[in-house]
Amino acid sequence: MHGAPGLAMPRTPQPRIPIPQAAASCTGFAAFAVAIIVGLWSSNPTDVVIGRALVSMLVGAAGGFAVGLVCDWLVNQEVARIAASMEVADHDGESANEREDGLTGVDVLEDGNDSFASARVESENREAGRYPA
Repeated sequence: MHGAPGLAMPRTPQPRIPIPQAAASCTGFAAFAVAIIVGLWSSNPTDVVIGRALVSMLVGAAGGFAVGLVCDWLVNQEVARIAASMEVADHDGESANEREDGLTGVDVLEDGNDSFASARVESENREAGRYPA
């Protein structure tokens, strides 16, 4: 599948369902289902149950859409922050300490004669800490 001449295809795939629409549909459906179940359980007339369920669905969808907008904004802010920190890390790569592991920024310990792992620990010695009798 090719795009029109002169139009560049996006390199990253776009989400199939944006967060606000997904949140709105889920909360709207949940509100509708709860209203139907509660309305039928309380022995209300069918026209009253359906009317209240439709109002619940609209209010739930509006609330879910608002929550979805906030979530979408938070995700976009976090992605931008991570991308900015990756750009800074790429530019500082030449002067970075080469002994860091690159994932956590923690210095990597080398096993040698002066490392903690190769030193004998007194707590492993059963006779350590005993006083002569």
